[in-house]
Amino acid sequence: MVSILSETTLPDSDCSWYFVGHSGFVILGIIAQRFWVKYHLYADDIQLYISIDPNSELNVSSSLKKLEHCIADIRLWMNQNLLKLRDNKTNIIYLASPHCVKSLKIPALQIGASSITPNGSVKNLGVIFYQCINMHEHVTSVCRAAYYILKNIQC
Repeated sequence: MVSILSETTLPDSDCSWYFVGHSGFVILGIIAQRFWVKYHLYADDIQLYISIDPNSELNVSSSLKKLEHCIADIRLWMNQNLLKLRDNKTNIIYLASPHCVKSLKIPALQIGASSITPNGSVKNLGVIFYQCINMHEHVTSVCRAAYYILKNIQC
């Protein structure tokens, strides 16, 4: 199984977003559920998840189309409520075993007018996730930050 995480950031400090409030979260959840897409909603973030069977080309294609249609409906709802989905802040990552990642031939997603290509790693709530589901990049990042701070400490 391959899990796809599509992370979309909502606009920062947009007054209309705060006006929509909790009812907006409910509607975004309903839209995702209509397409059988799992989701997490944060203050300024929507994360969509789907699972696919990489051995079935039909399954991969239909799952990606389902995700594209879900995002298109979310975009439509946001536009109707004077909100904007920022394509340049959208990240996509395919999470799988190292063996499966090597054989993956999954195309980019069409989101609006943009074609979003999968990333090898994404940052989620301060943690860096690598597509092979290991913590190497996150540990490297934390060590780099700690070394920088320790180096700048003056006695």
